[in-house]
Amino acid sequence: MKRILSLALIGFVLASCGGASKKEEKTADQDPNLITCEGIGKVKLSYSHADLEKEFGADKLADTTKDVDGKQVSITKVFKDTPEEVTVFWAETAAPFAKAVKLSVSDETGPYQLEEGIRVGSALKDMVKANNFLPVTFTNFYANPDGFAQIQSFNDGDLGQKYPCLGGTLDIDRTDNLEVTLLDEFKKENPAKSNHKAMNFIYANVVELSISAK
Repeated sequence: MKRILSLALIGFVLASCGGASKKEEKTADQDPNLITCEGIGKVKLSYSHADLEKEFGADKLADTTKDVDGKQVSITKVFKDTPEEVTVFWAETAAPFAKAVKLSVSDETGPYQLEEGIRVGSALKDMVKANNFLPVTFTNFYANPDGFAQIQSFNDGDLGQKYPCLGGTLDIDRTDNLEVTLLDEFKKENPAKSNHKAMNFIYANVVELSISAK
């Protein structure tokens, strides 16, 4: 009886060690450049400006402002002018900056991506596929003076459920045999959806990915 108990105990210990080993292996293998609702790469949405300085050094930060819908918003660019650049948008209008409301990336050569492989430069069609083929809703390209479209909803698809924080910007790469009448019909839709007939002839790419505090 004692021998059976001893063997069972040994088996339990080995199984426990094996489980811990697999957990450590998974943690070690995790991509340090993932975009999640916690952050983009090593830049966390919870970081204050002081945290950024402590984590990356003041020399890696560039404070400035950006026009957002006609308002000047305070931002900090981490790793400015490199493929790793991450822009931090602050709730405060002046220093000290304590609360980030948004992080964004827009460099196609950057390392950041969702676990599903979606990154700056990905095709909208690939984003729809990662969203379990449910449509993506966005402001109409033709309704915006700059020609860009802002993602508004993933319509309860996989991306929307996994990343309720996720946003982004789309741009038209090209159109292919798009009839004028169909284009005129599409222009009337604002917001528009990726499953509109016209989108079969409009090839759009992701030019910015962002996460926002909820």
